[in-house]
Amino acid sequence: MISMIQLDKLIDVKVLQNIQDSFSDTTKISAITVKYNGEPITKPSNFTNFCNMIRKDKKMASMCHKCDAYGGVQSAISGKPHIYKCHAGLYDFAVPIMIEDNYVGAILCGQVKIKDKEDERIGNFGRDTNWSCNKEIHNAYKEIKIKTYKEVEDAANLIYQMSKYMVDSEFLRVVREELNNKSTKLMEEENKRIELERDLKEAELKSLHNQINSHFMFNSINTIANMARLEKAYKTEEFVYNFADMIRYSLRKDNSNTVYLEDELAYIENYLKIQKTRFGNRLEYTLDVDENFYNIKCPYMILQPIIENFIKYVVEPRIHGGKIDITAYKENKKFILDICDNGDGIDKNKIKSILEGIEYIKNKNCIGLYNINKRLTYLYGDEYQLQIHSPNEKDKGTLVRITLPMDKEVIYV
Repeated sequence: MISMIQLDKLIDVKVLQNIQDSFSDTTKISAITVKYNGEPITKPSNFTNFCNMIRKDKKMASMCHKCDAYGGVQSAISGKPHIYKCHAGLYDFAVPIMIEDNYVGAILCGQVKIKDKEDERIGNFGRDTNWSCNKEIHNAYKEIKIKTYKEVEDAANLIYQMSKYMVDSEFLRVVREELNNKSTKLMEEENKRIELERDLKEAELKSLHNQINSHFMFNSINTIANMARLEKAYKTEEFVYNFADMIRYSLRKDNSNTVYLEDELAYIENYLKIQKTRFGNRLEYTLDVDENFYNIKCPYMILQPIIENFIKYVVEPRIHGGKIDITAYKENKKFILDICDNGDGIDKNKIKSILEGIEYIKNKNCIGLYNINKRLTYLYGDEYQLQIHSPNEKDKGTLVRITLPMDKEVIYV
């Protein structure tokens, strides 16, 4: 299998430069392509006079680099184009370049004004840089093209699809070359030949359907280098430790086993800390579980789908983000774990559809909550099925309740 692929070694940089220049000339949007660590591999295309002037100042240039790194991090985590407002008040977007769920680089574009007044939706990287007192820079700012948010979004999707097709095609070619070389050398080793053929078929299928999907775990580890540019090691160190703990936990057991609640909560806290790095003040959470409950056994990874749904349906789509509280208590010899958010809730019919598996039948990706419910009832019985309560009103939230036994043995599978 191919390993340690570098973007500038995989694709023809001259061809990429031509594509980038053509894109920039057509859309009137500046562009540059960088490796995973932020190092440019192409020359800038149509950078504005304003940005060139801004970058001559060391302090403002440093802010520009932080903005670029921020955009690359966010696009790597989400696996899709990320639009944001830079420190100087212009709008940029980062397009991730992924190879088999690994972040290898990004195309950084933008340097435009947006007339839609969508600041709240796009967000702001930080306080605007105080450059308006410089007449020359101020005049250069006036020359910058004004676009609609839709135009910027369409441009981001266009260059994303173009780069994805190019990288997929080149990756497939490299896979084929490696397959041929190894097949020639290891003809007598039938198992290795079969494995290489399978890798090739998988790569062809991914390229055909254009579906190299990002994954939180693998993307996060590839953003560490970029995050180091944003801060002087302290937060990055914590991020790395949290993520390393998550990896160790996720690899040590099969998801049908039971674990101690203490370990499950530690995993979730690490997950939330990492998401906190991504969303900042838009994400709030509390973990209020007495240590006396830490030795209770619970199904492995039972909390992760619930917290992931909170991130996906409460934090991501809302400008002000959301809050989730995890509390625990004992009731009638049963252990109760409540997970409550402040989102807009779920319709009663939808809750019923989720727990009965109807949503899973409709969409095989909707397995999280249904899977939790099936595992709880299988291990402990119907009286321990998952409970979901919601008034289905704006900001009134959803309560997900997990009930576990405290006075009997559970099934270990």
